[in-house]
Parts: sequence; structure tokens; C-alpha cells
Amino acid sequence: MIPIDPLAMMLGSLSLLVSLVCVAALLALLVACLNVRSRWFIRAHPWWFGLLAVFLANGSLPAVEFLRWQASHWFEQRALSPRLDSEQALGELLLPAGTRVWLKRLEPGRSLGGKPLPHGLQSLQRAEFDRQPAVIQGATVRRLILDDTFAEVSLVDDAQLAGWQCSAQAPVTFRYVDGARFAPEQWQLEGCTLAAGSQVAGITWPGPMTVRAVEDGRWQLETTDIPVRFQGMTLRLWNLWLDGPYGALLDWQAELTETVEFGPMQYPATTRVRALHGNLLFSPLVEAPGVERSSGKPIEPDLSVEQDAVGQVLGTHRNGDVGVVDWLKVVP
Repeated sequence: MIPIDPLAMMLGSLSLLVSLVCVAALLALLVACLNVRSRWFIRAHPWWFGLLAVFLANGSLPAVEFLRWQASHWFEQRALSPRLDSEQALGELLLPAGTRVWLKRLEPGRSLGGKPLPHGLQSLQRAEFDRQPAVIQGATVRRLILDDTFAEVSLVDDAQLAGWQCSAQAPVTFRYVDGARFAPEQWQLEGCTLAAGSQVAGITWPGPMTVRAVEDGRWQLETTDIPVRFQGMTLRLWNLWLDGPYGALLDWQAELTETVEFGPMQYPATTRVRALHGNLLFSPLVEAPGVERSSGKPIEPDLSVEQDAVGQVLGTHRNGDVGVVDWLKVVP
């Protein structure tokens, strides 16, 4: 991060302000020269007004240079964000006529290592398809943002991508390897948002869900805070892991939204629940412990209870041994 000197910034701003005042005063002096009476007065004091004009002209130089730089920057930005007159092809990526593009550089250059840097359309960073949508992996898109290894697109309509029905209400991200920047068919879906009403893990979800690719071909889904009925309990599900698009449920994390009596145990709302070796793992918070229903004895702090599907207690585990941390939702 580049260090910023507040004093230098303040002095620079002050000098620019003074220079702008000099510009205004110099313009006022020039206007005064057009007036007959003012011109007569100026001619009566030539040395005084001559020195004043020289002072104001020199004082105006920083402001004039700043305005010149601003104008140059504006023209450069205009050149870096043209609108295409005709369809252009970047590898397999087709940019329709009328597309507004944002480029990183216009002229050839080299990196610190001496490698040539892309320029012109090859340095494309963003494209707005506001006149005619583009097509990427069969989906019509209205915006494209390219990074070194990631692409982000905005869909025109909901679309099927990598087996998921992705919503047009949120951006879709792809990842790609070096050399595939302009080869959309080789892009791998990184994440998107599923529309409300999607059916996943046997549940029709009332709110949108975010799906993200993780390792080994698995997918992680993050849900909203809307409670759902899952495995006989009302839960606020945090995360689910599937083995493929709309595939088998591998793992999940959640918390109870109401008190639950399960087998010999009772757990209050906010108790964390997750799958563990095909069973259920309940991890109450310290301030809201679970209790044994028969004795009323609370569960010791920092303990999680493992139970099978019918509620039989299989044992207890230290939270740290099963990846439960009070201040963090842990990915298995």
C-alpha cells in the first residue's frame, strides 16, 4: 500500500486553491482591460498592474497544468472505453456491434520481467452489451468483467450453467486457466445464485441460495436466514455440501430456531446442528446449554452431543475435536 502524507495532501490542495484564485483574478484583470475606464486606470499605473499580471500568470500555472492533465486524462479514458462499430472476435469470445468496452491500455508495453503486455482489445477488462446481448455458454449476458483468472457476468435471464439454474438477479462468476481468457467454453463455473423456490436436498427453498464450487467436484450452498423444515426440525441452515449440481447431500451446518426435544435431550434455539458420520451433532452455546430431560442436568460447556436419527445418544465430543468453534462456522 502506498503511504499517504496528510500534510503533503493538505499543502497540495491549498496550493491548487490559491492557483485557482489566481486564475480567477487574472481573468478578472483581462475583463477589466475591456472596460474603457478600467483600461485608463491601468494605463495610469502600468508597473503596478504589469507586476500583478506577471504574479497572477505565474500563480495560475499549477491550476492550468492541473486542468490540462484533467482534460488529457478525460480524453485518454474516452479512448480506453470506446463503443464498437462492428462485431469483434476475441478468440472464441464474440463482442456484438454496439458493445461498450473498457480497455487497460492502448499502446504496447512490457512487464517488469520483459514480457509483452496485452493492449487494445486484447487488454479487455469490461464490456457492456447494452445494445445487443452477448452469449456465453448458451446464456445471454448484458455485462462482462474479466480478471486474470476470473470472469463475472450479469445474465439477461435465468440460465442453466454447469447444471445449475442460475438467477439473473445476481452476478455469475467463472474461473479459467491461463490461456483461456477468451475461450468461454473452457470457463468453469465458480458460483452463482439460485432463484427462490429452487429444490435442493429435498427442500423447496423460500429464499435465494448462493452456490460455489469447492474442491473435489463438490458444491457449497449458502442460504438465507429464513428457517426451513429439515430432518424433522426447524432450522436456519448455514451451509450445505453436495456432490454435484442438485446432487446427493454430503454435509450441512445449521442452528435451531426453536426448542427441540430429541431423544433424552432438550436443546434450545441457537443450538448448532450438523451432520457427523451419518448422525446428528448438537453443539449448544455456553449461554444456552442443552439439558437431559430426565434429570434436568445441563450439558457441560464445550461439549457436543452425537445422536443417531432416532435420538439415541451415541456419545459426547469436545468441540475442538469435531471442528466446532464458538466464534466461527467451520467448513468440514
